[in-house]
Amino acid sequence: MDTTGTNGNGGDGSRQPVHLPVLLSETLAILELRDGLVVVDGTVGAGGHARAIVRAIGPTGRLVGLDRDSEILASARAALADGASASGAGVRVSLHHLPHAGMRDALADAGLTGCDRVLLDLGVSSLQLDRPERGFSFMADGPLDMRMDATAGVTAAEWLATVGETELADALFQLGDERHSRRIAAAIVAARRKTPILRTRQLADLVVRALPGPARRGRIHPATRTFQAIRMAVNDELGELRRGLAAALDCLVPGGRLAVISFHSVEDRVVKHFLREHTEVVTRKPIEAGAAEVADNPRARSAKLRCGRKPEAAA
Repeated sequence: MDTTGTNGNGGDGSRQPVHLPVLLSETLAILELRDGLVVVDGTVGAGGHARAIVRAIGPTGRLVGLDRDSEILASARAALADGASASGAGVRVSLHHLPHAGMRDALADAGLTGCDRVLLDLGVSSLQLDRPERGFSFMADGPLDMRMDATAGVTAAEWLATVGETELADALFQLGDERHSRRIAAAIVAARRKTPILRTRQLADLVVRALPGPARRGRIHPATRTFQAIRMAVNDELGELRRGLAAALDCLVPGGRLAVISFHSVEDRVVKHFLREHTEVVTRKPIEAGAAEVADNPRARSAKLRCGRKPEAAA
């Protein structure tokens, strides 16, 4: 998704003045875009990648954009309208309030039966991080929500109120790479017995207090991994990823390309194994951001781009 230099896991204090799509030139190149293609952007976000795709597929192309967040779609719609006007492109664009697993429905709504390219850019958008009321970041206090789709599902506060200590510790370790997951889980369970955990700063302060001294002085904020893990659990991001990959393979025409940008080792493993099992792998190793991009956008440091090609139909 488009970022403002934040790390997407809760914020490390860095901010950039504009929204920056990660690995933009590399993504456009690996997708091998050309005039007239039908492209699905399964995580359209603020429209950063989508704007460039519109320019690349020309006036005869089609772009179908999806996002779980209905609020972000308004920003994407404005960005794409501006981009089409600036480039003079007459490309037809349709945007849909759906998870990327819903791309078959989105294509049908657009009057299409399949697509030539699919892009999935995983993670959280800066437009979500920068709004305290969405509860993704501890950089400003807000309600502990964290839902990608603010109209459905349980909030992070509701999940934390009922999740078992072992399940919580496992989530922190597996989804956040948090080595002190058991300490943090025990502290959360103990704290919620006394008072509900409802605010982002409340949770961040609780995590800091639970950690040993050396763990509080790392490069990133000590609550970053916990916030990432809780967000991924609340939104079932790994489940959505697996369903989205399957939907992409189903929707792509033979020879079509699927590109995925991930920001977490667990996500990257899921993508790598899926591409190896179901596609002709284009990227033997993940493509990563260069030093110049990382300097402009620190979040790009953890981004990994992989691509696969749907095999041609058997003769």
